[in-house]
Amino acid sequence: MQRLSAGQRRLLRQWSPAFFAAGAAWLLLLFVGATPLVRASGLALAILGVTAGMRPMGFVASIAGGLTLALCPVFWSQTGGSESQQATTGVATALAVVVMILASTLLRRRDLGIGLGITVFLLIFWSQIGTAQSLRLTGLVTAWLLYLLVDMILLTNPRPGIKPAAAPKAWHTFGLLFLFVMGAVNDPLVTLFAPAIVLALLLSYAKLPRWYWAAVLLSVCGGLLLLVRAYLPPQATYINLLAWREAIRWIELGELIITQFSIFGIVLGLIGLARLSRWYPPLGVVTMIAYAAYVFFGLVYNGSHREILLLPLTIIQVMWMTYAVNTFGQWVNKSLENDSGLWIHVISAIYFVLPAILLLNIVQF
Repeated sequence: MQRLSAGQRRLLRQWSPAFFAAGAAWLLLLFVGATPLVRASGLALAILGVTAGMRPMGFVASIAGGLTLALCPVFWSQTGGSESQQATTGVATALAVVVMILASTLLRRRDLGIGLGITVFLLIFWSQIGTAQSLRLTGLVTAWLLYLLVDMILLTNPRPGIKPAAAPKAWHTFGLLFLFVMGAVNDPLVTLFAPAIVLALLLSYAKLPRWYWAAVLLSVCGGLLLLVRAYLPPQATYINLLAWREAIRWIELGELIITQFSIFGIVLGLIGLARLSRWYPPLGVVTMIAYAAYVFFGLVYNGSHREILLLPLTIIQVMWMTYAVNTFGQWVNKSLENDSGLWIHVISAIYFVLPAILLLNIVQF
């Protein structure tokens, strides 16, 4: 039997938690949630992206964090709905990615590849569906947007003394643009990610051509226009820009998070954000800005599907919680002076109590 190379072992360590969490979520969605195959696969892909983004926060902790997201009420609620729209958006996304990769490789023009990929997606999406705001596609795009943001920032702004900083990869920058445009066209609420994406690109010191920034500016302007049309139509009461001043709105938003992860979720999230801002300031600031944008939307939005539209907020909350668990595990391991890192895994394993409780609530319900 041929041994794995060092590079293959590194890839296995890096991606195995994500595939394990996504596979477990896929089986739970199919057999516990009775979710149709295509829909379960799309949701599992979102878990794959989120868990991959949390992998630097610990091998065991990232798996537990991924399953926590999969089993929280707002994510689990996505098991319902029609199948045809999800299948069509899945086909459109897959074809767009294939076209983007082929065009970039064969024509040796990444800009042309990303443009063709977006064009293919738009043509299929609008011709076959005709209606926007596929909530499951929004969740999928959000998951992988956050993965690219986290991976790029950790590469370009590592913790001092751990490893040298490196330039972002092309697939980071072009992937962010591709997913942002795709997400904003489907649901303009994804435009709320724009400040975090722009800040992340600036903090990465990426050498990007002028057309790239022009494309970003055009995408943001188009997303804002669609956002106004979708959520601020004439004589509608979806948005009240002054509602953020009402205390009851803040209480309701806090209750939404408590409903997902209990009060411990808020505590863990605050600890995780504090430690992340201490050891990885760029990542802490970028995720906090993205979180704040959706918090503001949650405070002023009065329409339906509020919890689902705030799914990006929930995903970031899980990331902070996972980092808090990993940080506590490192502190315990350092206090007990264990060179093998055993206590990091032991503490992280306790984190599985949360998805276990969430699963028990689902089964009982």
